[in-house]
Amino acid sequence: MSAFLGPIHHMMFNKIKTAADRSRAVIELFREKHGAQADEIINAALPDGPVNFGDTSLEELIGGNPIHPFLQSLVDKVEVSEATLVTALLYGFPENGRELLGEAFRKHGAETAEKVGGGQSGDGVESIANSINQIYLEGMPCDPGGSFSLQAENSLKVDHSACLHMPKWESVGAPVNVMCELMDEWILGFAKKLNPSAAMERLESI
Repeated sequence: MSAFLGPIHHMMFNKIKTAADRSRAVIELFREKHGAQADEIINAALPDGPVNFGDTSLEELIGGNPIHPFLQSLVDKVEVSEATLVTALLYGFPENGRELLGEAFRKHGAETAEKVGGGQSGDGVESIANSINQIYLEGMPCDPGGSFSLQAENSLKVDHSACLHMPKWESVGAPVNVMCELMDEWILGFAKKLNPSAAMERLESI
């Protein structure tokens, strides 16, 4: 791993681990609310369990594999696993599954912001956006991501030219609109932890 690319690869791995850990937060909340019934649905959806890297280092995981395709394979694995879990719980608990998923995503976003930002509050929109960019999984570094433009002193607009998640969500039958909403809720939970007055609005979808 080169001195230049090494930090980028490690940042990417942290993003992947953060996305994987979101499933842990979802599972914990559904077990708390639905007990054994949640376990039955979760185990059927993910018989090998959610993706969990534990304390394994990136270097240990990579071994002799080319790093870029290996990291891409981890992105795919995590996003497919999460979409599979979300879909199973959404349809397994039609009475409150969507509500609980939103709660879990917001909570995990806030937990992540506390780890990344130390729980500080009062950050401006650019600072919040920079913090999100450091930890939110939005494809590989070479993939087309969001373009940011400052609309006003306290307003930032983010445009995406393509959705990198949709093919993976659709591959397991996940409702794309719900997945988008949940990602928004994660971002909102993250942003509000850094600044309680933060708000966001999705103007349109691809």
